[in-house]
Amino acid sequence: MNETKTIKIMIKEPDKEPYIKEIEDTLENLQSIVGGLIDCVEMPGVRNVDIFFDDEGLIKHKPGNIWLAGTGDCIKGTCYMVGVDPKEGENISLTYTQIKQCERYVKTFELPKGVDLYADYFWLVPTMYKKSEQYLRKPFTEM
Repeated sequence: MNETKTIKIMIKEPDKEPYIKEIEDTLENLQSIVGGLIDCVEMPGVRNVDIFFDDEGLIKHKPGNIWLAGTGDCIKGTCYMVGVDPKEGENISLTYTQIKQCERYVKTFELPKGVDLYADYFWLVPTMYKKSEQYLRKPFTEM
């Protein structure tokens, strides 16, 4: 019988401050946080942390939340960050250091209040590429 484990994650909703929450690591819980089917990407510049989000955020026209450094894309809707065991590939609790790194990332790449991802996209892209260059310490041409 598989026992459900509890993990510590960081949740970021559009236009709100991120917060830490302990949850049971079940697919249903994780899908309920993002409000749909989950997809994930490695968190740019942060080791062993994934960002999970609603795979259909664009189709559902969810508001922009966090820019993905080094890309021309943004997470739409609520997302969460979770630690990853590099050997097993399983979700694990964020460490104190990872939480601080996630906070720094969110502060750098959250969409400014009042900015509409869809209406302001062409202004937002060069702004976020510049931030990405500074954050990842490599020129746009290498991303």
